[in-house]
Amino acid sequence: MKIGHLALVIALSAVTAFGVTKYTPQAATTVAPTKESAFERMMKTNTLRCAYLLMPPQLSRDPNSGQFSGVAYDITTEIAKRLDLKVEWTEEVTFMTVAEGMKAGRYDAFCLTAYRWAPGTRAMEYTTPLFYSTTSAYVRTDDHRFDTDLSLINDPSVTMATIDGEASTFIRAADYPKSTAYSMPVSTDPALLLETIATKKADVALSNPLMVMPYLVANPNVLRRVETPAPLRIYSHALSFAKGEHDLLSMFNIVIEEMIVDGTMDRILDPYEKIPNSFVRLKSPIASR
Repeated sequence: MKIGHLALVIALSAVTAFGVTKYTPQAATTVAPTKESAFERMMKTNTLRCAYLLMPPQLSRDPNSGQFSGVAYDITTEIAKRLDLKVEWTEEVTFMTVAEGMKAGRYDAFCLTAYRWAPGTRAMEYTTPLFYSTTSAYVRTDDHRFDTDLSLINDPSVTMATIDGEASTFIRAADYPKSTAYSMPVSTDPALLLETIATKKADVALSNPLMVMPYLVANPNVLRRVETPAPLRIYSHALSFAKGEHDLLSMFNIVIEEMIVDGTMDRILDPYEKIPNSFVRLKSPIASR
């Protein structure tokens, strides 16, 4: 082929390629629909959908009437009242399933005054603290083995009762890994956890006053707290939302701050404190008690 013909072929090929590129319709760009946030849905419907976990005195439900009560119920109801929202108690959950339900959009908030703690921050947003509680060791009233040294719990001869996924499981792994675990499923009633100590199936349980208060009131002189200079842990309690729900979070935080400052939080907690100092409270700069 002559040089001139070759040049012509190349030129025509370039023009053809340009034309095909320029005039061939481009595939439409697919834009995924934006998922409605819990905040947007709540503002549209004026309804807060709550996931919940029954855990007296934080949250209870009357078996006959179905009426809810408890610290978490009263706090959630007061927040909703101040925001002019209705509350729908949508789904009973466990600590192991609540985050997935939030992510799926089945509810807007976990309306239990649960721990704010590091493992949960990977999946949930927590409100500002509502109050704090201490975690201590609980034993039978006649068991004094650990009174002067809790490190003695860290021994294979000592059995610790735990509930899967609950804070005591993580504390045991961190502080007392040599102890023998008496592990119970995530749905276990905290009263049954303590009953394992009373019946000598286990020697010790790690818990906070809120969880043990109903059992200790109903069963006096059976179990006791091991008194130590400082508690094993102090955790703050909060309501929680799905990861990224910052608009919902900021709205609730403002209301919670108001409730602490004006003394409402103290008034809600007072009737439920059957054992003194069960709640470690946030101080209001103005409210007197």
